[in-house]
Amino acid sequence: MRIKRNLILLVALVHSWATFAQQKILLKHRVQEKILNTNTGIVLVKTSGSIYGVDPEKQAIIWENKSIRELDFSRYSEIPLTHYVFFEDKPLINSEILSKTLNTKGISRAIVDVATGNIVFNSNERGFQAVFNTLLLPERGAVLVDGKTEEGFGIGLFDVETGKELWMTQVISDFFTRTKGAILNEEKVLLDADHNIFWLKNRHLLKINAKTGTVEYDKKGITSILLNDKGNRLYVSSNNISSKKLNQETLIYAMNPRTMDSLWAGPPVSVIGNIIETNLDKNQLVVITSKGFDIVNTVNGKKKWDRSDPLPLIKKVVPTKDSYLVVQENQLTRIDKSGHKAWDDPLKITYSDEENPVHIFDNDPYALFITPSRANRIEIESGRKIWKEDLALFDADFINRNLKLEVPYHRVWFNPKTEQFPVYSENNFYLFNNKDTVAPKSLQRFDFGREFPELKIRPKAYFLYQGNRFYLFDFSGDLIYQKEYPSVKSGSFVRRSFRDSFYWLKRGLQITSATLLFAPTQANRAIRSTIVSNNLGALGTGVSGVYGTYRSYTQGIDDFKDFDVDLDSNLEYVFKRIRKSRKNDDTMIITVPADGQIRIIDFQIDTGKEELIKEMDARQGTFIIDEIERTLYIFDGKEVSIEKL
Repeated sequence: MRIKRNLILLVALVHSWATFAQQKILLKHRVQEKILNTNTGIVLVKTSGSIYGVDPEKQAIIWENKSIRELDFSRYSEIPLTHYVFFEDKPLINSEILSKTLNTKGISRAIVDVATGNIVFNSNERGFQAVFNTLLLPERGAVLVDGKTEEGFGIGLFDVETGKELWMTQVISDFFTRTKGAILNEEKVLLDADHNIFWLKNRHLLKINAKTGTVEYDKKGITSILLNDKGNRLYVSSNNISSKKLNQETLIYAMNPRTMDSLWAGPPVSVIGNIIETNLDKNQLVVITSKGFDIVNTVNGKKKWDRSDPLPLIKKVVPTKDSYLVVQENQLTRIDKSGHKAWDDPLKITYSDEENPVHIFDNDPYALFITPSRANRIEIESGRKIWKEDLALFDADFINRNLKLEVPYHRVWFNPKTEQFPVYSENNFYLFNNKDTVAPKSLQRFDFGREFPELKIRPKAYFLYQGNRFYLFDFSGDLIYQKEYPSVKSGSFVRRSFRDSFYWLKRGLQITSATLLFAPTQANRAIRSTIVSNNLGALGTGVSGVYGTYRSYTQGIDDFKDFDVDLDSNLEYVFKRIRKSRKNDDTMIITVPADGQIRIIDFQIDTGKEELIKEMDARQGTFIIDEIERTLYIFDGKEVSIEKL
């Protein structure tokens, strides 16, 4: 019996030693740069001789690549939901127009697989003088690139495993040359059900066979394209009718993308104005133009009304039970089933015409609007405001000073369990719902300055945090706890929850002209809607802007149990890390400086309790903490120490 107990004790000691043992990696040269890849957990370490990939599970170097040692980590960007990253090098004077017209050196781009260290694509090695767009096509296992080469302008497809050129098609230069007024026109790349490529640029549409690179369709005067989720219906808009009617009338066609034959028996649909945005809402095509908006039946091509009242400068259209709420500049109006205004006078809902994003949340017979400057509830039928006065979220002077901010200086979330809208605005935190008869009051005022807090919607509370300041409010708005700690200064950093990083990633995913993203196919649209969902960040910062509300984006990563989309191995690799992130979702790892030491603390979100994990000398070196793997990396000279927390 004593021997058995001793063996149990020995096994426990060995397990404890293995849990907290520190692995050490000695490199040939000093560490210059390091970065944790959010999607995979692999740590990239750069020295003067090589770049290394360190695996979090093996706690060892899994690859070394000397050929990429010149890559600049300050130019590093992650491709969302993959184990690919890209490094972009811009010339001192960067101009896409100059690259296209004067043959000047433009942007170069290299894509690296962080799981293997292999170069997937390098524009310099492939003869590109300038790269304009780089798109990942998971279904084809390829990278689609367009740019300037020595031979002229070209579009090429490259294998992501080998970097090998699958095909390169030289395209006539006017496809790349902006026509008069084309700077306002959209650029879009779509894949149909057969994975063939539809590329719209400068009012010029090409259909490219993805297997051969052959251009199978070439049409000028196209202003907009849209594919349905199945990729078997293509909606094409053109206003190349006559010079007199240009910018006044647009024709819309429904086509079979395989044959390019018309799917509507009658003539194309005519709408007034230039198309700003098109969306599919079940069997309706929503067309928003410079003059108003139309609803088109996708089956027969019939419009819901012959002609609506003039509605220029539309910023938002939200469908309600039997009408539409429309925002024009700073005013809100209601449009009935026949396309006419239903209120005598519009409602002013923003201080400035340029404010964005504007949120309209319908809950028939009422609606709630939240803008950067104001909020109120209205009765949809009459337009009557429910609250005596609008709740002022920002004053007019502040709005005018901050109109050009890239990221809106307020955030709105949605809690489907309580149907509440948490709002952070100008250092104040509010809880809105669509049933309040009076405007909510600020729950607390903060001193975050220009820093944004993050919000986690917990089972019974809201967890708001910024840096090392933490606040927990129950669903009634009562403060449960407030905790503040000193912050570790520059030179050391902690990678927060996997999901926090998505706020920045998702913004790029929603811009169809972004330089590097997924080509939006069915699987990618499902993933894209996941990224912009309510429990991953702020509504409206990534959601497609003009038509609809949050209701199209209510499923988040936490809601995924099984995946019913055909994810390739790359995406499944990343989703394993997402699943792992859920295991420690009740805690956060924080670092606190104290008397020359750095204290690493396990912080319990729902209780505010803390547990000291480790103390280390603040002079020991810079470090990274991977919160998902609960792993500490310390970098000191040529040495990398790895320790499980």
